[in-house]
Amino acid sequence: MSLLRNVLLAGLVLLVSACGGADDRGPAQPAPRVALWEIADASGPRAWIMGTVHALPAGTRWRSKAIDDSVAASDRIVFEIGQELDEKIAGEALARLAFTRGLPPPSHRIDAKYRPDLAATYRELGLDDASFADEESWAVALQLAAIAGRKEGIDPEHGVEPELRRMAGSKPIKGFETIDSQFAIFDRLPASDQKVLLEQVASDAASPEDEDTDMMKMWLRGDTEGIDRESRKGFLADNGLRDALLIRRNQNWARQLDKLLQGGARPFVAVGASHVSGPDGLPAIMAQHGWTVRRIQ
Repeated sequence: MSLLRNVLLAGLVLLVSACGGADDRGPAQPAPRVALWEIADASGPRAWIMGTVHALPAGTRWRSKAIDDSVAASDRIVFEIGQELDEKIAGEALARLAFTRGLPPPSHRIDAKYRPDLAATYRELGLDDASFADEESWAVALQLAAIAGRKEGIDPEHGVEPELRRMAGSKPIKGFETIDSQFAIFDRLPASDQKVLLEQVASDAASPEDEDTDMMKMWLRGDTEGIDRESRKGFLADNGLRDALLIRRNQNWARQLDKLLQGGARPFVAVGASHVSGPDGLPAIMAQHGWTVRRIQ
């Protein structure tokens, strides 16, 4: 799954039913080394931050002793969205924000050079402009990304979050955002940014390449520099979208995490890989807040 869809689908893939992907890993792969950080103060380790992929092919191995030990040492799990979602909850949340009467068809809202990509995506997914009547461009983009992911066999049940929920046992599970607050971030985007988002989703869905495999490999081997480079392409190369969807959210999450730590919590934090990579990532911001941050995997 491309970085684009992983940034967008922190639970939004639940907007559509997903079918399981085949376990087709081929030859034995190196042991996974998914990026993991420890947050500490003078008293010792206080929190852990892990980058995740929101949906994975079935059978993908990503756990390690360092991850298991960190989850065991924590007193709660913190995701982007804490509530356990299903299609009904996500669909109802989308309906509260996504519709404006009298909108032109989605293909009329994007630049002409992207219209063949959108048309090709529609054909591939069995959709057309009428499928998204009166839906705002951000909502069209999210649903196209989700449906394309489903068609590729990407199943949210094989993502990191469901497994971490099982690992948590009786520990509480919290979230930095709710499904409504996350949708609201997209809903507040100006029309120009929503247009860029829709154009890039159409382009990504119409031209699947080896990017998906490369991104998966980078995540599994903990290549945060590679992920950071990729996160500066496509729609996140747009300053407005990068600021709204990545930087400001990371800063908000860091404030929440700092407050949790000041209150004595010991959380294991699991958020999308693009949110933990590079100088705008959550670990870097926590270091700016004065915490001792070190990569442990």
